[in-house]
Amino acid sequence: MSEAVRDALVKLKAQIGVIGLAALTPLLVLAAILQKLFATIFCCQSPKSILGEVAVVTGGGHGLGRAICLELAHKGCNVAVVDINLSGAEATVKQIQDSYQVRAKAYKANVTSYKEIVELNTQVVRDLGPVTVLVNNAGVLLLRKPLNPDPADVQLMMDVNLTSHFWTKAVFLPKMKELRRGFIVTIASLAALFPLAYSSTYASSKSGAMAHMRALRLELALEKQKNIKVTTVFPTFLRTNDEVRELSNNIGVRSFYPLISGEEVAQRVVSGMLRGESEIHLPGLTCILYRLLLVLPADWQDLAVRVLGRRVFNSFREIQS
Repeated sequence: MSEAVRDALVKLKAQIGVIGLAALTPLLVLAAILQKLFATIFCCQSPKSILGEVAVVTGGGHGLGRAICLELAHKGCNVAVVDINLSGAEATVKQIQDSYQVRAKAYKANVTSYKEIVELNTQVVRDLGPVTVLVNNAGVLLLRKPLNPDPADVQLMMDVNLTSHFWTKAVFLPKMKELRRGFIVTIASLAALFPLAYSSTYASSKSGAMAHMRALRLELALEKQKNIKVTTVFPTFLRTNDEVRELSNNIGVRSFYPLISGEEVAQRVVSGMLRGESEIHLPGLTCILYRLLLVLPADWQDLAVRVLGRRVFNSFREIQS
């Protein structure tokens, strides 16, 4: 058999496979909906306990990171609050100690430095114990020159929002594998699912984080590490950042959906993590919107986003010009 014929047969087999999957898709969607409803009604996914476990939360000195630290402490988890701003991390620790009977300690670390993450792990294990909960929350949204960002700003955003997740995984995951349990949570963004005009760097970094976690889930499944749960969170604009809140008011984002509080997101993140959810969309209806858009051709998807967000995009460009 010639190579050309062999290649043609392989292509034909692939095409038949895709056609078969397309024919089965309606049944698979129905089965997925029924499974989700059944699990919701009968609470099949009982939450695990993290009482006495040790969590590392990056970017824990303010905003959503602080809210997640407090929610973890509320569940009885000891918390290592990590931030480049030590005073902010210490303020989070004080709030934890004022409200909950758990151990908490502040650590200053630059998450873009693998060496500092290694040292962080050494300190946390010495002070609190082995880490079994990792929350990759640290993130950068630079709005200084969004229409034409400086190369240094682009590099910083990619390093904090994406590259740092590889360093934390490399440092904290081996112990979880040894213990055969753990949680890894990554705070991405709806921008990973709906890349917006004038946010290409941010959207790319968050899309990369999403792909990283999806690949990690596959790897853990292949390695039969079923008790290590990986959760990716896709929140919309939050009320935790004054700059983002002001911008969203100016460009009319609230006309689409109200801003969400950090406490609301933190509660949803921790509860979803404990139930082993793979992805969390906030608000939840964006998951449906994303899947509806995904079945359209790429140019139709672009058109839909342009039509829905034209006023917001134009307002943003005018403000930044």
